[in-house]
Amino acid sequence: MSTRTISKRELAAEVGRLWGELAVQSKRSLRPLLEAEGVTMPQAILLQTLRAAGGRQPARDLGRECHMLASTVTGVIDRLELAGHVRRERDSRDRRVVWVVLTEEGEQLVERIPSFFEHLGKAFTVLPARELEQMRESLDRVLAADEDEGKC
Repeated sequence: MSTRTISKRELAAEVGRLWGELAVQSKRSLRPLLEAEGVTMPQAILLQTLRAAGGRQPARDLGRECHMLASTVTGVIDRLELAGHVRRERDSRDRRVVWVVLTEEGEQLVERIPSFFEHLGKAFTVLPARELEQMRESLDRVLAADEDEGKC
């Protein structure tokens, strides 16, 4: 019985596949929790991003930060506004700028819904802190390398 040595490229692909699988699993388990609060994953991401920005951000910037196309973010904001979670405000100095503002009801909703990243992170609590620190350092290096090469 022979054992084949796996190449660095194959190992990296396997790590990427596992990360993807973990993200899909996390989204799958998070979806019912969000649906119980009446929001979709894109709506939750937008609400949490808006809250992290201080509860007020231009729609254009919000879409960019949430990695959504302009047409997608517009629809997400429409539905959140209809539900009373956000409101749109025109900028007083530049009418082309539309601010998205988290309402009190939206703030309360954000308090109740779990964060995707925190939910995903719970999967790693099975690892000791030392391994988590190593993983964080490794991921920081990977992200920095991707930024340097323009891949992110």
